[in-house]
Amino acid sequence: MLYLGLIMIACLFLYLQRASFSLVADSKLHLPIKRMEMLIMIAPFISLIVFSILFLTVLKGQLADRISHALIVFSLWIFFTYFIKTLFGYWKNKNILLVSLVGIPLTLYFIFQLTPLDNYTKIVFLKIGNVSFIVGLVLIILFYSNYLHKRKLGLAKVN
Repeated sequence: MLYLGLIMIACLFLYLQRASFSLVADSKLHLPIKRMEMLIMIAPFISLIVFSILFLTVLKGQLADRISHALIVFSLWIFFTYFIKTLFGYWKNKNILLVSLVGIPLTLYFIFQLTPLDNYTKIVFLKIGNVSFIVGLVLIILFYSNYLHKRKLGLAKVN
Protein backbone atom coordinates (compact mmCIF):
# COMPACT_ATOMS: atom_id res chain seq x y z
CA MET A 1 0.00 0.00 0.00
CA LEU A 2 2.90 2.35 0.74
CA TYR A 3 4.36 2.01 -2.72
CA LEU A 4 0.98 2.52 -4.35
CA GLY A 5 0.54 5.65 -2.22
CA LEU A 6 3.96 7.02 -3.19
CA ILE A 7 3.23 6.37 -6.87
CA MET A 8 -0.14 8.09 -6.49
CA ILE A 9 1.48 11.13 -4.81
CA ALA A 10 4.01 11.35 -7.65
CA CYS A 11 1.24 11.08 -10.26
CA LEU A 12 -0.82 13.78 -8.54
CA PHE A 13 2.24 16.01 -8.51
CA LEU A 14 2.94 15.41 -12.20
CA TYR A 15 -0.70 16.10 -13.05
CA LEU A 16 -0.61 19.40 -11.13
CA GLN A 17 2.61 20.36 -12.87
CA ARG A 18 1.01 19.79 -16.28
CA ALA A 19 -2.37 21.31 -15.38
CA SER A 20 -0.87 24.50 -13.97
CA PHE A 21 1.81 24.79 -16.66
CA SER A 22 0.27 27.68 -18.59
CA LEU A 23 -1.87 29.15 -15.80
CA VAL A 24 -1.05 32.25 -13.80
CA ALA A 25 -1.26 31.91 -10.03
CA ASP A 26 -3.73 34.01 -8.05
CA SER A 27 -2.08 37.35 -7.34
CA LYS A 28 -4.08 37.88 -4.14
CA LEU A 29 -2.08 35.16 -2.43
CA HIS A 30 1.25 36.35 -3.78
CA LEU A 31 3.11 36.52 -0.44
CA PRO A 32 2.26 33.02 0.90
CA ILE A 33 3.03 31.47 -2.49
CA LYS A 34 6.40 33.24 -2.67
CA ARG A 35 7.27 32.07 0.84
CA MET A 36 6.40 28.48 0.00
CA GLU A 37 8.48 28.68 -3.18
CA MET A 38 11.40 29.97 -1.15
CA LEU A 39 10.93 27.15 1.37
CA ILE A 40 10.88 24.56 -1.40
CA MET A 41 14.10 25.97 -2.86
CA ILE A 42 16.13 26.27 0.36
CA ALA A 43 14.79 23.19 2.18
CA PRO A 44 17.32 20.72 0.68
CA PHE A 45 20.26 22.83 1.80
CA ILE A 46 18.93 23.36 5.30
CA SER A 47 18.06 19.66 5.60
CA LEU A 48 21.50 18.63 4.40
CA ILE A 49 23.21 20.82 6.99
CA VAL A 50 20.92 19.79 9.86
CA PHE A 51 21.07 16.07 9.11
CA SER A 52 24.83 16.14 8.56
CA ILE A 53 25.29 17.68 11.99
CA LEU A 54 22.84 15.22 13.57
CA PHE A 55 24.36 12.17 11.88
CA LEU A 56 27.89 13.19 12.86
CA THR A 57 27.08 13.97 16.48
CA VAL A 58 23.91 12.48 17.94
CA LEU A 59 22.42 9.90 15.58
CA LYS A 60 25.22 7.38 15.22
CA GLY A 61 23.31 4.07 15.33
CA GLN A 62 21.16 2.75 12.49
CA LEU A 63 22.74 5.16 10.03
CA ALA A 64 21.38 3.47 6.90
CA ASP A 65 17.84 3.43 8.33
CA ARG A 66 18.07 7.07 9.35
CA ILE A 67 19.43 8.38 6.06
CA SER A 68 16.86 6.56 3.92
CA HIS A 69 14.17 7.64 6.40
CA ALA A 70 15.29 11.27 6.06
CA LEU A 71 15.19 11.07 2.25
CA ILE A 72 11.68 9.64 2.04
CA VAL A 73 10.12 11.81 4.75
CA PHE A 74 11.81 14.91 3.30
CA SER A 75 10.40 14.14 -0.14
CA LEU A 76 6.92 13.71 1.34
CA TRP A 77 7.14 17.08 3.11
CA ILE A 78 8.22 18.75 -0.14
CA PHE A 79 5.28 17.21 -2.02
CA PHE A 80 2.96 18.32 0.78
CA THR A 81 4.28 21.90 0.57
CA TYR A 82 3.85 21.86 -3.19
CA PHE A 83 0.23 20.67 -2.91
CA ILE A 84 -0.52 23.51 -0.47
CA LYS A 85 1.23 26.06 -2.70
CA THR A 86 -0.70 24.84 -5.74
CA LEU A 87 -3.97 24.95 -3.81
CA PHE A 88 -3.32 28.58 -2.84
CA GLY A 89 -2.16 29.60 -6.30
CA TYR A 90 -4.75 27.92 -8.48
CA TRP A 91 -7.78 27.41 -6.24
CA LYS A 92 -10.15 28.78 -8.87
CA ASN A 93 -9.41 25.86 -11.20
CA LYS A 94 -11.66 22.99 -10.07
CA ASN A 95 -9.43 20.18 -11.35
CA ILE A 96 -6.36 21.59 -9.63
CA LEU A 97 -8.39 22.21 -6.49
CA LEU A 98 -9.64 18.61 -6.43
CA VAL A 99 -6.23 17.05 -7.09
CA SER A 100 -4.61 19.27 -4.44
CA LEU A 101 -7.31 18.34 -1.93
CA VAL A 102 -6.62 14.66 -2.62
CA GLY A 103 -2.84 15.08 -2.47
CA ILE A 104 -2.74 16.97 0.83
CA PRO A 105 -4.37 14.35 3.10
CA LEU A 106 -2.75 11.46 1.23
CA THR A 107 0.70 12.94 1.72
CA LEU A 108 -0.05 13.82 5.34
CA TYR A 109 -1.18 10.24 5.99
CA PHE A 110 2.15 8.86 4.78
CA ILE A 111 4.09 11.55 6.64
CA PHE A 112 2.38 10.55 9.89
CA GLN A 113 2.88 6.86 9.17
CA LEU A 114 6.57 7.11 8.28
CA THR A 115 7.88 9.87 10.55
CA PRO A 116 8.49 7.64 13.59
CA LEU A 117 11.69 5.74 12.80
CA ASP A 118 10.31 2.50 14.27
CA ASN A 119 7.29 2.61 11.93
CA TYR A 120 9.51 3.43 8.98
CA THR A 121 11.83 0.56 9.77
CA LYS A 122 8.92 -1.93 9.99
CA ILE A 123 7.01 -0.64 6.98
CA VAL A 124 9.85 0.20 4.60
CA PHE A 125 13.42 -0.58 5.58
CA LEU A 126 12.99 -4.19 6.76
CA LYS A 127 11.11 -5.03 3.55
CA ILE A 128 13.23 -3.37 0.89
CA GLY A 129 16.43 -2.44 2.73
CA ASN A 130 18.81 -0.26 0.77
CA VAL A 131 16.36 0.07 -2.12
CA SER A 132 14.67 2.65 0.10
CA PHE A 133 17.59 4.99 -0.69
CA ILE A 134 16.70 4.71 -4.36
CA VAL A 135 13.00 5.32 -3.63
CA GLY A 136 13.82 8.48 -1.64
CA LEU A 137 16.26 9.78 -4.25
CA VAL A 138 13.86 9.06 -7.11
CA LEU A 139 11.08 11.00 -5.34
CA ILE A 140 13.38 13.97 -4.71
CA ILE A 141 14.80 13.93 -8.25
CA LEU A 142 11.30 13.62 -9.73
CA PHE A 143 10.10 16.59 -7.73
CA TYR A 144 13.01 18.94 -8.28
CA SER A 145 13.61 18.07 -11.93
CA ASN A 146 10.00 18.94 -12.77
CA TYR A 147 9.67 21.85 -10.37
CA LEU A 148 12.94 23.51 -11.42
CA HIS A 149 12.15 22.96 -15.10
CA LYS A 150 8.87 24.84 -14.65
CA ARG A 151 10.61 27.62 -12.68
CA LYS A 152 13.30 27.87 -15.33
CA LEU A 153 10.65 28.57 -17.92
CA GLY A 154 9.37 31.36 -15.68
CA LEU A 155 5.92 29.84 -15.38
CA ALA A 156 5.98 28.95 -11.68
CA LYS A 157 6.34 32.56 -10.62
CA VAL A 158 3.38 34.62 -9.50
CA ASN A 159 2.65 37.55 -11.80
